[in-house]
Amino acid sequence: MKKSRYFSDLIKSYIAEVDDLVTDSEGKSVLQKRLNEKRREIDAILPMIAFSPEMVAVMFYGAFGFRSPEIMQLIVLSDPDQPDFLPWADLECELTVSDWARPLIESSLKVQGGDAFLVATAALEFLRGKDSLSAPMRESEPEVEAGKEGDEDHDAEGADDLNEAGADWLAEQGFDPLDR
Repeated sequence: MKKSRYFSDLIKSYIAEVDDLVTDSEGKSVLQKRLNEKRREIDAILPMIAFSPEMVAVMFYGAFGFRSPEIMQLIVLSDPDQPDFLPWADLECELTVSDWARPLIESSLKVQGGDAFLVATAALEFLRGKDSLSAPMRESEPEVEAGKEGDEDHDAEGADDLNEAGADWLAEQGFDPLDR
């Protein structure tokens, strides 16, 4: 998926942050426990949005559903420093928001930069779900999922996503994209 340089860099940091939260030193799944700890500490970590937004954004892991992939694509092609970066009030109506995330949103909107932070966070969550190269290691899911029908289709989609990501990377390096 194409994205601005801002989101290309930030999604890598975001996925690394999520990956760090998934398991403890013994390999046990602790994602939910660590996310809940971060959510309780929101007031203490909100100032970090100015220099490490990915470390705060993980609090919203799984908080959003997306009604308009087209709007989300426009956001990931932009940058919070641009004057036309979509404000939270305009984006919020295009999202479904988990009830548990509402107090976190209210707290975020009270700090300087909170509006743009929330839009960027929603974009990171969108990218996490859509970009095959940025999909973090999942918290323990039943092994039964591996045997579901339709895995062949998923493999083909993954190859398409990988091809697109490779073409995007080449374009970022200055090479002309190939006709697809």
